[in-house]
Amino acid sequence: MLTSTDVDKTGASYYGKQGLHLITSKGDTSQVIVNKEGPLYNAAWSPSSNEFCVIYGFMPSKATLYNLKCDAVMEFGTGTFNAVYYNPFGNILLLAGFGNVQGNAELWDINGKKKIKKMEIPDTTFLQWSPDGQHFVTATTAPRLKVSNGYKIWHYSGALLHEKPWGKDELYQVVWQNYPQGTFKTPNIVYKAVEGIASSQPVASKQVYRPPHARNTDFKPTSLHEDSSLETKNQSKAYLKMKKKREAKRQAKQQQDVEDSSNNKQSAVKTSEEPKDNEKQLRIKKIQSDLKSINRFKTLQSSGKELDNNQMARLKLENGLLAELKQLQL
Repeated sequence: MLTSTDVDKTGASYYGKQGLHLITSKGDTSQVIVNKEGPLYNAAWSPSSNEFCVIYGFMPSKATLYNLKCDAVMEFGTGTFNAVYYNPFGNILLLAGFGNVQGNAELWDINGKKKIKKMEIPDTTFLQWSPDGQHFVTATTAPRLKVSNGYKIWHYSGALLHEKPWGKDELYQVVWQNYPQGTFKTPNIVYKAVEGIASSQPVASKQVYRPPHARNTDFKPTSLHEDSSLETKNQSKAYLKMKKKREAKRQAKQQQDVEDSSNNKQSAVKTSEEPKDNEKQLRIKKIQSDLKSINRFKTLQSSGKELDNNQMARLKLENGLLAELKQLQL
């Protein structure tokens, strides 16, 4: 069972998260643990009914085979896959990438746990295994694609056996003929490719694009990652002169930075001493102000005016303030 959430609390995606769960007929559930972040593209049961394959994770996606305990029993690595197909006997697995993914495919021997073939089947909109378990058909059909319609029949070794282009007409469906159960036996997998035919469909060129004026010449396309040392071979005198000026200016700036740093250190020492002097002067002014207040209180007392408790306490501080002032003025 595929589950999905509308909100991803981790903030990693706008589209929530997906999960895969295995549910038995008794109602027991187990979560399928995948080891790569990203969406779940496809999951398919093996015809043997004792294992299933899941394709998941951000591209390049990952494919893993699980048993009924949801334990990973086989890893197929990563690739541009979003579809999985078992042959009718469950001994061959085809992983493919269709739709907006490059049309690569891999065929695997499940029992031998070995890759049989890697191939390209671009522009495929439909794939189905033959009832014999050895062949499969791929097709380009409408309305998914309305050009280059047709179908191809392949052997599991990767050989193209038959091709039928549909011309300008649209092909809507391709289906294998059904056979009674037991008509075919489980095929023995042979890794040697059978003889096939070459496709008549044009293959997209993989060569580097050359502009028309450079074709049929010794033109070599440049690369953004070429060795930068090549740039110095054809540098002009004016460029070299300007480069020397820039280098001299850079060195002068570095020297100035060193001198400024030294001056800043010296000024920092001076400024660290200045706060101490400022604090001393402020304390002297404060003591002098307090002594003036005390003298004023003494004058009031001598004139016969009664002082309150706060003023009397200030008078008792006179001797201590005089001693501190004397010490600060040394």
